[in-house]
Amino acid sequence: MRFVQKKRSTKLIQLMSPSIAMPPKSTKGKEPTLLINGESVLGERWCPIYEKDTNFESSHFEQAMLNIIKQPNINSTVILRADILKERVFDPNEGETTFISKLINTVPDVESKDQGSDVVLLHRDLQDVNIREINLDGCQLYLKNRCEIVRRMIPRNPFKDYIINQTCLVMKTEDEQNVLVVYVPHIHTAEEIPYYLPPVYAVGILYHNHKVSLHYLPFELDNWREEKNKLKNMNLSERPIRIALRLLQTSTKHSSGVKLGYEKRVNHDLVVSKVDFQNRYITLKSKYSSDLVNSWCESTDPKKHVFEDLAIAAFLIEYWKLKKFNKDEFEFRDLGCGNGLLVYILMMEGYRGEGIDARARKSWKMYPPEVQEKLVEKIIVPSILLKPHPSLAKIAPHIKDNGRQFAEPKNNQVNYHTAESLLNSPNVCTTEDFSKNTFLIGNHSDELTCWIPLLEFPFMVIPCCSHALNGNKMRFPPRKVKTALPNQASTSTYGSLVDHVEDIAILNGWQIEKEMLRIPSTRNAAVMSCEKVKPFQGEPQEISQLRVLDIIAMEGGAEGWVENSLNLMKKAPRSH
Repeated sequence: MRFVQKKRSTKLIQLMSPSIAMPPKSTKGKEPTLLINGESVLGERWCPIYEKDTNFESSHFEQAMLNIIKQPNINSTVILRADILKERVFDPNEGETTFISKLINTVPDVESKDQGSDVVLLHRDLQDVNIREINLDGCQLYLKNRCEIVRRMIPRNPFKDYIINQTCLVMKTEDEQNVLVVYVPHIHTAEEIPYYLPPVYAVGILYHNHKVSLHYLPFELDNWREEKNKLKNMNLSERPIRIALRLLQTSTKHSSGVKLGYEKRVNHDLVVSKVDFQNRYITLKSKYSSDLVNSWCESTDPKKHVFEDLAIAAFLIEYWKLKKFNKDEFEFRDLGCGNGLLVYILMMEGYRGEGIDARARKSWKMYPPEVQEKLVEKIIVPSILLKPHPSLAKIAPHIKDNGRQFAEPKNNQVNYHTAESLLNSPNVCTTEDFSKNTFLIGNHSDELTCWIPLLEFPFMVIPCCSHALNGNKMRFPPRKVKTALPNQASTSTYGSLVDHVEDIAILNGWQIEKEMLRIPSTRNAAVMSCEKVKPFQGEPQEISQLRVLDIIAMEGGAEGWVENSLNLMKKAPRSH
């Protein structure tokens, strides 16, 4: 929750919606009212900061705030996530329910590049998981606890900002028309408060009389009046006041969104848990990000590429861990590896593999020699385009190629390559030499995207640019029946591409999993599989090849793929 003003903010979808009650007239565009010189309805110890008129109901406010409690990164880019350690709900009709997380007695499993040195994970009093209380002496509202939560705040850089526990209280009056949400960090003094929180004992966000107001509770010391006066005398540009404004704006914005029926368009963490992924990401970022950004030699934006590939590597590592892949028992192949960064990260983490691309990159030379050796400049031509038809191969096993020739215009003349020469060329990868225990990665691999599910290896594809099996650019039509990624708009060009990759994989018998990756890219859908559905398991190779040929025919054929691949080696690399 780093409480700083963002230059940009995500816009909620605005829809017209009739009001059930009779709230004040539209407040759109109205600025919050400064209350800092007044007294708080919560009692004399509290200092009111800001208030804003609203046109939503208490139920909308409560729902929005419960979501923000579970996702504090909504309030700040400095916060990565919150782990809910304990939750106790008091329902007047259903009684009390309690949830205790298995994370309650653990420290986040992350490490730094310099583990064992002075660079250590920062955390404070994580063993303190007891619900904190607040002082409401003199409060004008009779509020009772309805929900008590202890959450663990995980900053994006826990080697710089402290991990702490925090109590979150949701309090309501009996008629449920007034709702107070309180944040109490498990901290003893203002000096211990992490930078991403205001230096106060508690923050209160109150919905009352169709207004939302923000209040601070100074630390419970004998000199609380002095601390309260310090708050009242603050300049509006000072950080605690700016934090208050930010919190108020976020709470009212998201409450309005709830009223208008806003729903998340994307669901994350369907395959790999958020906790496992983000812990791994923190570790990788600490180990590699600084050196990689500082030594970047490509013309592309280093921060985008470095942090994106760190996140993809974190996801892959946790995915392989989830699927019980042993580092020593499989290898990966990054097809269309581009700058080779993902290969470097995975190899540094102890995974064996290779990156293949039609063109070498300047960045390849910045990696250690053992990584450079695994970055290979080759074109990829699936062997099924060069070998004889399975029926012919069965009756004439001595025939090793399909006898075709492929033209390559070069220096005002035409060179011809035979299927036989390409099968034996050191500049061509047919994937036939990959071991059975190979996992394919297609990270924005363009022309290869639709091919990867047809290569008979477990895979993960992150589609980017849309190409047909012949290598030409192609815009795929939307599905007639929408079964795309959760909440993914199938009618978009990108959504149609993701759907098409999934459809090809399903036709080839793969058991598909899908995830919207937490990466800094709008092209963040991943389609993956580690095994085929039961009817396709253990089938003869001839049957698999015939099915792939059928799929290629259904896709309009692959005529031109070889020629397009040969041309790739003569073109400058794309930067995306």
